[in-house]
Amino acid sequence: MASKIKVDQLETADGSGTIALQNQLSGMTSVSMPAGSIVQVVSTQTSAYAATGSSYLDAFTDLTITTKGANKLLITSSINGVVMFDANAYIRFNLTDGSNSIQTLTTSYAKGTASANDPYGSFSFQYLTGAKSANTAYTYNVEYKNNVNTNSARLSGDSDSLRTLTIMEIQQ
Repeated sequence: MASKIKVDQLETADGSGTIALQNQLSGMTSVSMPAGSIVQVVSTQTSAYAATGSSYLDAFTDLTITTKGANKLLITSSINGVVMFDANAYIRFNLTDGSNSIQTLTTSYAKGTASANDPYGSFSFQYLTGAKSANTAYTYNVEYKNNVNTNSARLSGDSDSLRTLTIMEIQQ
């Protein structure tokens, strides 16, 4: 069993009274973390109302993460308050790099009934990238639109309908 020593009871060998903890901790970086560890997390959240027809609209403001190592990124999102006011169409969601679509998440979510009383739904996903370059900024967002017609595809502005986008860097 290891002994416990209070820091105020330590005496330094050189008599300076200064303990160089920096030297003790300097070797601890994300590189020394075991595989599967979460290195860092960035996240954004909103409940702002947003509506679109046949044109893509961002569900969030762009979210950027700068990698600390050559690691994978786990992107997760929960989008609440989704509603489609078109009985002949669905909402399409894509993951973007901030400007270009990089992954279709779904092409047929939340079919509407052409009624103002359409129920609100929730959409969520997880996306794991391959290993990314170290010390590089990566930007992500989610875009959505009506996949067939021009009627409104909406994300509620209700404070109970939060949308969250999170990016986690996973140690490899």
